[in-house]
Amino acid sequence: MNLKTISTLILSSTLLLSSCSVFKKTSGKKDKKEQTETLQTESSSNFSGQQSNQSEGDSEMTDLPAEAIEEDSLTIKLEVPEIPVLRPEITFSEAETAHVGMTRNNNPFPESGELVLDLDKLKAEFYYPYNGKYLRGFSLSGRRHTGVDIKAIPRDTIRAAWPGVVRMSKFYSGYGNVVVIRHYNGIETVYSHQCKNLVRPNDVVEAGDPIGLAGRTGRATTEHLHFEIRIAGTPINPALFIDTENHQLKTGQTIYCYNRGGRITASTRQSVGYTPEEEPDEKPTVATTTRQSSAPASSSSVQYHYVKKGETLSHIAVKYSTTVSKLCALNGIKKTSILQINQKLRVK
Repeated sequence: MNLKTISTLILSSTLLLSSCSVFKKTSGKKDKKEQTETLQTESSSNFSGQQSNQSEGDSEMTDLPAEAIEEDSLTIKLEVPEIPVLRPEITFSEAETAHVGMTRNNNPFPESGELVLDLDKLKAEFYYPYNGKYLRGFSLSGRRHTGVDIKAIPRDTIRAAWPGVVRMSKFYSGYGNVVVIRHYNGIETVYSHQCKNLVRPNDVVEAGDPIGLAGRTGRATTEHLHFEIRIAGTPINPALFIDTENHQLKTGQTIYCYNRGGRITASTRQSVGYTPEEEPDEKPTVATTTRQSSAPASSSSVQYHYVKKGETLSHIAVKYSTTVSKLCALNGIKKTSILQINQKLRVK
């Protein structure tokens, strides 16, 4: 046998052995599924062989496309859309943007004339307008003061107390630069003495939105915020609502507001059988713009009105469905008489 023949035999043997190896490996892959299905019924003598095939199968999983592996562990996140808070539409005319104490188109009272404000319910949307030192409180006797004064850093930010719509934003006499916001809960708040107002009438604001920069415009001797709470144009003692020491809304308290013939009062106690000619007992917690009356009513049919700024006998006569002549006769005045703010007039 020559050298060429020996080389040919060696090459043929090598190719044959390679073919057998490939066939064995391919057969192992083909039988993998069948071996896995019968794993529980195989005898213990074949267990090692099955384990070998399973290991070989596991190595195949690592060769799968990345997309297939990630799909098995996909986490689906459900996003719940936020439900918008529905607010009533409020817009103001030029007349309503002219005066701080505007009462027209602002009567939050129901037919009963009693408006109940639960402070716990109002707290969720409340923001203390400015975290400064308390300077002065509410007073209707002596030197009249219709709000609270809070010391401020010059040009520091003043913020809205509740969500609402800006009714007034302008320079206004002793108030200086003032902003008035009508809120959806029936309350109006007043912010004055700003060096600059940041909002305009009919702007919609949320609690905590910037509305002005602190200053000392108007009748002011130092930079501060003069803050008022008004209902139907009448200033109410803010101490009924806010804790000036802890800079927050009071909790666990209910405010009872009454509209009796145009006379607005507010108290922490509910009044029963209250009539306009009666004066409330608890002076410290009552806010009102009326004066003390010493003349009792002669009968339950008698009705009085307390004059507000800008009112005339004609306005009052129309409001109570009467005439100017009857008003003059009831009150012993003339048609040309000049009415005073808070003057008590008998209308019936």
